[in-house]
Amino acid sequence: MQTMRNLLARVAPSLTGLAGLALFCGLWCGGAHGVYNQLLNAWGVQPGRFPFLDLQSNLAAWDCARKGVDVIQADPCDVLLGGYNYSPFWMSIDWISLGRPELGWAGLVLGTTFLCSLAALPPPLSRTETLVRVACVLSMTAVFAVERANLDLLIFLLVLIVLFLLHRSPIVRGFGYAVAFLAGAIKYYPFVLFGLAARERPRILFPFAAAVLVGLAAFYHHYAAQIREGLPKIPHGSVFGNMFGLINLPGGTFILLETFKVAPATAAAAGLILGVLLAAAMAWIMNRIWLGSDFRAVVRGLDEPRRLALLAGALLLAGCFVTGQNVAYRGIFLFLILPGLFAIGHNPSAGAAAPAARLAAATIAPLMWSPALRNWVHLAITGHFPPPHYVMVPVLPLDILVWSLRETAWWLLTAYLITILLAFLLDCPLFKLRRSSPAGAASSPPKA
Repeated sequence: MQTMRNLLARVAPSLTGLAGLALFCGLWCGGAHGVYNQLLNAWGVQPGRFPFLDLQSNLAAWDCARKGVDVIQADPCDVLLGGYNYSPFWMSIDWISLGRPELGWAGLVLGTTFLCSLAALPPPLSRTETLVRVACVLSMTAVFAVERANLDLLIFLLVLIVLFLLHRSPIVRGFGYAVAFLAGAIKYYPFVLFGLAARERPRILFPFAAAVLVGLAAFYHHYAAQIREGLPKIPHGSVFGNMFGLINLPGGTFILLETFKVAPATAAAAGLILGVLLAAAMAWIMNRIWLGSDFRAVVRGLDEPRRLALLAGALLLAGCFVTGQNVAYRGIFLFLILPGLFAIGHNPSAGAAAPAARLAAATIAPLMWSPALRNWVHLAITGHFPPPHYVMVPVLPLDILVWSLRETAWWLLTAYLITILLAFLLDCPLFKLRRSSPAGAASSPPKA
């Protein structure tokens, strides 16, 4: 009976997500497009012309690339008629026999596989964790990613494969890093997963680092012109829209102050001061957690599946947060850090790290729901949903509060994730070699 309960807890998020996907598919295929679009609007997702719109752009890029068209500047095969803003490597695999005619079943397979893959995460430790995962799979972030069939779903699946391979033998781990390279070649940001190689012993780490550098140099040399051409097209948008990133809170504060007739110089100074204060707050939080617990031992003490998933999620989310704006669907990587955060929160010997982990875990579902929450606040106050592309400056006090809490939560969560990464880095074999420690302290291999 207990085994059955554990199995149900593990698959509950996937089953919930699949039921939601079946509902939306039924509405669209049944011709109830108006209801379909209204549901998406309620969830904070702007409906596209049809489902799987992002995947349509990827398949259209293949269609035109096979005809010899340079799709980076403009893609006439894409209904959006925009240039292709992902890695040019995508056009190198246009030999895959998929195109826009296969959009329906390809998007459905991608979304279904992503939802099923959530059951491959480490099992929940409590009913609360199960409920949080279910809440997250119903969130705007997950619905948006699946409805658009964005390639971040494919990256998520590749990351799970990487994590599966990385706690195997050295040869199998090598294949894991190769999959990480493939993910980075498709969308750049997964290259940060190479940070997981810090767990390797120096005799494996150094040859691997050399191979990665050679591979990255060869990749850039081959695609340099197309990379430079495509980088300006990487999406960026309003700090008040459905994007997250370091710039949002200080930049949004500047815009809000200007809106309320504060002099531009004063508004700019206030935004800069806020950025400095937030950075100081992050440093203070990291210091308090570090001094209040043996944080390296806390991270080291996690079982390997939870530790690897937590580290991978921390690398992806913190890396994306500090380097630029990210569309909300990239928040699906929050699923990776949930098992590790709950494990730390349940650890009675984790000291100050435990309540911080519980607080971090408690912020994840609200973060993934936040665009829908803003919609509902607007509906409650004005009696109607905000217009499409709700990226205008918020002027309602409650709306400003919800936006400010969302952005502050991202800053504080990122501070915790960076603390986790520092603990991992300082506990890796290479740093153990450089510290004064008993002989053999650096010889323990990664956990299998």
